Amino acid sequence: MVHHPIDPWPRPKGNVLFINEPWLLDPTRLETETRKDVEELRAPEACEDNVRIYLPMDLNAKAILRRLDDVITRFGIATERNEFDFAQAVDQIIWQLEIYDRVRFLRNMPKDLNQPHGPDGLALAAAIIKRLEEIPDGGAELFPFELIDELRKDPKDYLEATPSNA
Repeated sequence: MVHHPIDPWPRPKGNVLFINEPWLLDPTRLETETRKDVEELRAPEACEDNVRIYLPMDLNAKAILRRLDDVITRFGIATERNEFDFAQAVDQIIWQLEIYDRVRFLRNMPKDLNQPHGPDGLALAAAIIKRLEEIPDGGAELFPFELIDELRKDPKDYLEATPSNA
């Protein structure tokens, strides 16, 4: 009995982007392994029993905001006790924003190449800021305040400074 349908076609019709970053879907890899281990595990031959699968993940403004809303609902109030885990979950959303921004920018290349981000990415960053501002403060010291401050300064600068865009 097969519990998971397997699509026999290697690529679905339409535009598909393969991103070989397993930690994006499995944040536990960053918690339990050193950075060196993560780099080694990116190569499929790193583990003799490794089976790398690719799961589709839609990156659009609606899906990213839905995931952010889920994280905010799951954690509720930002407290000292949950701020690290809360921040880590929101960081995943920010990584999704970065990928979304780069792809949308490259697919819709603006005439002004001095602008490193597209209007879609900047609009999504503004929507994320708005949602982060609505997180109730239960005594958390750093999150979400530092992230909001960084994004508020200038979303363009923040997105450029993040490691995944390097």
